[in-house]
Amino acid sequence: MKYSQLISFNPIEDVIQLVTAGNKDKAREYVKTYVMSDSMADGLQAPLIDQLQMDEVVDNKGVLVVGNYGTGKSHLMSVISAIATDADNLQYLQNQKFAKQMEPIAGKFEVLRIEIGGVVMPLYDVIMGYIQDDFDNRGIDFEIPDYNSVKSLKTVVQDMMMAFSEKYPDKGYLIIVDEFLSYLSSRDEREIVLDLEFFRALGEMCSKSKLRVVFGMQEKIFDNPRFSFVADTLKHVSDRFTQLIITKEATSYVVSERILKKTPEQKALIRKHLEKFCGLYTGMSSRLEEFVDLFPIHPSYIDVFNKIYLIENRHILKNISVTIKGIFNTDVPENAPGIISFDDYWPAIKSNGLLKSDVTISRVVNASQQLEDIINRAFPKPAYKPLATKIIYALSVHRLTTNGLDVQFGLTAENMKDDLCLHLPMPEEDADFLLSLVKTTLRDIMTTVSGQFIIYNDANSQYYIDVDKVVDYDEKIKQKASIMADGELNRYFYDVVYRCLEWDAKQYVTNFNIYEYDLNWDSHNIFREGYLFMGLPGERSTAQPERDFYIHIMPPYDEHGSRVQNLPDEVYLYFKSSDEFREFMGLYAAAQSLAQISEGKDKDAYLNKANMLRKRLIKYLSENKNTCFDVMYKGQKRQMIEVLRGRYNRDLTFKDTIDLAASLCFDEYFCGKYPDFPIMKTKITRRNMADCARAAFDHFAGRKTQQSTLMLQSFGILDGDKIRPENSKYAAYYIEQIRNLPPQGVLNYSDMFESRFMEMYIDKKFKIEFIFTPIIFLSLVYGGYAVITTKDGKTITASNLDQIPKTSVMDLYEFKYLSRPAQIAMAELKKLFEVLDINPALLDNPNDREKGVAQLLAKAQELANSSVVAANKLNNSFDLWGEPLASAAEVMMLQKACNAVRDEFSNYSAKFNTPAKLNNFSLTMEQVDTLAGQIALMLRIPQFLDFKTGCADIVSYIANIEFIDLGEAFKAEVDAAKAEFRSIRDSIMDGASGETAAQKVEAVLAKVKAKYIDIYFENHKKKRLDITDAQRRGKIQEGRALASLRKLRSIEILSAAKLTDIENEMSGLKVCYELTPEEMKSNHICPHCRYHLDDKVKNVYGLLDNLEIRIDDLLAEWTKTLLDTISDPIVASQKTFLSAEQQKAIDDFISSGELPKRVDDFFVKAINALLKGFEPVVIDSDDLMAKLEQMPPMDEASFKAKVNELIASYTKGKDAGKLRIVVKRKESEV
Repeated sequence: MKYSQLISFNPIEDVIQLVTAGNKDKAREYVKTYVMSDSMADGLQAPLIDQLQMDEVVDNKGVLVVGNYGTGKSHLMSVISAIATDADNLQYLQNQKFAKQMEPIAGKFEVLRIEIGGVVMPLYDVIMGYIQDDFDNRGIDFEIPDYNSVKSLKTVVQDMMMAFSEKYPDKGYLIIVDEFLSYLSSRDEREIVLDLEFFRALGEMCSKSKLRVVFGMQEKIFDNPRFSFVADTLKHVSDRFTQLIITKEATSYVVSERILKKTPEQKALIRKHLEKFCGLYTGMSSRLEEFVDLFPIHPSYIDVFNKIYLIENRHILKNISVTIKGIFNTDVPENAPGIISFDDYWPAIKSNGLLKSDVTISRVVNASQQLEDIINRAFPKPAYKPLATKIIYALSVHRLTTNGLDVQFGLTAENMKDDLCLHLPMPEEDADFLLSLVKTTLRDIMTTVSGQFIIYNDANSQYYIDVDKVVDYDEKIKQKASIMADGELNRYFYDVVYRCLEWDAKQYVTNFNIYEYDLNWDSHNIFREGYLFMGLPGERSTAQPERDFYIHIMPPYDEHGSRVQNLPDEVYLYFKSSDEFREFMGLYAAAQSLAQISEGKDKDAYLNKANMLRKRLIKYLSENKNTCFDVMYKGQKRQMIEVLRGRYNRDLTFKDTIDLAASLCFDEYFCGKYPDFPIMKTKITRRNMADCARAAFDHFAGRKTQQSTLMLQSFGILDGDKIRPENSKYAAYYIEQIRNLPPQGVLNYSDMFESRFMEMYIDKKFKIEFIFTPIIFLSLVYGGYAVITTKDGKTITASNLDQIPKTSVMDLYEFKYLSRPAQIAMAELKKLFEVLDINPALLDNPNDREKGVAQLLAKAQELANSSVVAANKLNNSFDLWGEPLASAAEVMMLQKACNAVRDEFSNYSAKFNTPAKLNNFSLTMEQVDTLAGQIALMLRIPQFLDFKTGCADIVSYIANIEFIDLGEAFKAEVDAAKAEFRSIRDSIMDGASGETAAQKVEAVLAKVKAKYIDIYFENHKKKRLDITDAQRRGKIQEGRALASLRKLRSIEILSAAKLTDIENEMSGLKVCYELTPEEMKSNHICPHCRYHLDDKVKNVYGLLDNLEIRIDDLLAEWTKTLLDTISDPIVASQKTFLSAEQQKAIDDFISSGELPKRVDDFFVKAINALLKGFEPVVIDSDDLMAKLEQMPPMDEASFKAKVNELIASYTKGKDAGKLRIVVKRKESEV
């Protein structure tokens, strides 16, 4: 996607000049193209518009419009002047809030526009001169007095405005002046004081006349240090002027809304593009909309641009326009933000010749140019060079924003990453990784220029341009290099070679470049010890003791006095120097030499140069190692690559290449010196030899690793993954030595080893270092061929090999002696094998014992695991039918058996994991017999568990019905079955099979279960409605009779208690017709209705008939009650108050003597309306019964009197003619 697809580009390429706003067409264009935000419009009200208006009497002041070049200052003043002159221009403003604010000013002024820059006259002469010309053109008769004759500046201005008002009585006079700061900057102290007095007078007269003044300037003047010498005068002036500051936000708005305006669709595309990079740059996420609005300009571009020191023509809007024009038709990068920041402005600054007249700018440009030249010439990482250049440009621009070149302020690495949106290809988009790249590039820049031109300030972590270059280090190094002798170069050549070797060895012999050197013996994958000489071979005798080899790197530049012996243990390397290498070698030697005699900053600079040159030399040697060296062995000189024929690998390091060449030369010599040395399966170095040996030792304790396996394979000890020392020629030799020992004989350490140099020992037979020989001897112990006795008298046997990881390596390196192991207890072991069902014959042949050991360990592990599981089962749910499966005494016996089996077999995997360890088997025949009994006892527990599993379901079923009262006969059957269950269960302890016992219990309890199911099924039918009865109940519940009763229950004289009883009984009938005998086999109650045999439930047979009769009876009862009641004369007299329809419904009921076929709400309301004349007395039946129960025994007459008294208590105060007594039960109690 191109930038042109993301922005609606409207460039600003012309600089607006205030005076051109006098042209109507130009003025209209300026108004149409001016953009501002609502917040900026709000900001204009107090400092500008309130001061210009003339409708209200206020203390009007002059106005200062402050804004850098290119921020729209002149454009704003042109718009103000255009609208003040012609109200028609209001309609062209884009911002409606601004248009509304400008209404009090529109068309109310005559305007004078002045650009004041580049003049030397007093301010009075300049301004009043322009006014005189303007008045003359307008035909205003007024003569401006000479400045020298003026006694009162205010009087002059007042007279001037009186003359103006005579011509324009309804208008104000607006004077707009641009470039005012340029004018003031050219004035000296005395002149500026006088100018400011007139300036103040203009501002003061704004409140006393229709004069209004607006001055435009690039910087604030009232607190500007450049005008500190007239601070007191400025303080007085400031009282008469307001300041309108054009902010960075206002400039940003112009950029985003005019130059780089975007549609919502374009913004969405930009937002989607930038969101990919929000995680890289601090603040981008929170300010994303600002980045989108200004894209592709970075917000910091505007910040920094407005702070640049002393650049007059830095028109920001024009410069942005030019920049965008350059990239408009190019692609936005997919994998980078594609954002332009303030570093982009540096090429424009450095190419502007007019700017170099300023000393400050010139110094920064010169320093930056030299810095850029060095980076272009010598930067070590070409891929990062564009980033380095971008950083230099940014620091150069920023240097012009600081207050002087001596301040130590600049930008941090974080600032540069974020404010420039720096970006490089990365493995993954990570802010910390990007920051590390920026910091690395900054370090590389400083290293490349030897700390010149760019400085890092530790106090604030900022980098800045240093314009003071002191020394031309490169030239001094060249001069020194030209006089360096060849002999001196050798010393520095060896320094480079030393760095190529990537090691940190110290000189073995003081003042001689002789080093102890480990060389990989390539064919055997292990190092040999020797010496590396950098110098003449005549120094060999100084290296003692003698070792396996000597490598000589011969001096390349001065071979005088060198002689070689061409011994079979010596290799000579000759470097063939090219002219290019010789040149850089000279520069490196010179830089190092100068660093040695320099101090401070100079020393650091030379060392940095030397480091860069050394890296270049190392790179040359590394890349050309195969062709720039010749190798001489036994008098024959060949090119390195020829020696490496067939073994050449471009990925080998410098050291690896030299080592491989030397190893190939020495191979025949080493093989002759160590003919029986093992070929190692893993590379052994001085650094890893101890770890490799330790890993191999621990292998015998069961800690097997890939490394330990390779080590044992090196000595031929492994057969697959089995340790078989007899297959190793090294172990076999010592097995034979031990077999040949006399009874009680031993092999002493001194019999097997001889001393080598530096307190090291090798075995006499194979010349193997003592650090590796324990591998051989531990294999003998593992195989049962030997026992090792250490110097402190401890023995290492096959039984305690698991302790090897805890054994000091020194006890293994230098032990006391080897001896034979003890004999095996064959009879006892065979007895154990029989107990464990393992073939005892596996013990007879030593070759079969390993198989026997494997079966023993498997069986032991099985028993140990089983004992733990069984013991846990004893303590967790070891019961059935509410009783333990075994008695407390039996459980204790079983627990002890489990513990005994566990204790015996749990450590067999370590105790007897090799045939040799069987020698340590110590159980007697009696102990084996006891162990057999404990195993048998432990195995009873799984039988109990099999029993429980086999019959648990039916036992649980019977346990659930055990206490249901189904008669004595059934209870007797359950008790008999339980007794038989106990007998069968107890037989398991005596040896019965748990599975068989479970089957017996199943057979016994099944009979009880079947009888119960028959009983339950019959009872279930009696207590539940079947499908036919359920349908009948539904018809009754939905029938007309019950529906009529439910409607009538709201009539107060009817007692609803009987209806409630019917409804409750009806709803209480349970329906269940899904139960089957098959379901009862797994559930002792119905899974559908959950009926229990001991539930107190009526039989359902005949209940529906009874309910139907009761419903019919109640309906007849209520019909009679209503007929009797409404036939009462008192009630009948109320009928006249009913509606015609209600009267008809009552009459039909009375005449028919029957309720309507469908009793509805209308009928019920008619009855209730008719009964309004009644005063019902409702007596709670429970209350009435309670009072009757309280009466003592009495005769009939007394009882009647008491009942009458009781009735009177209920009817007291009632009209006897109207009341009707109704006895009811509370429905909530029914």
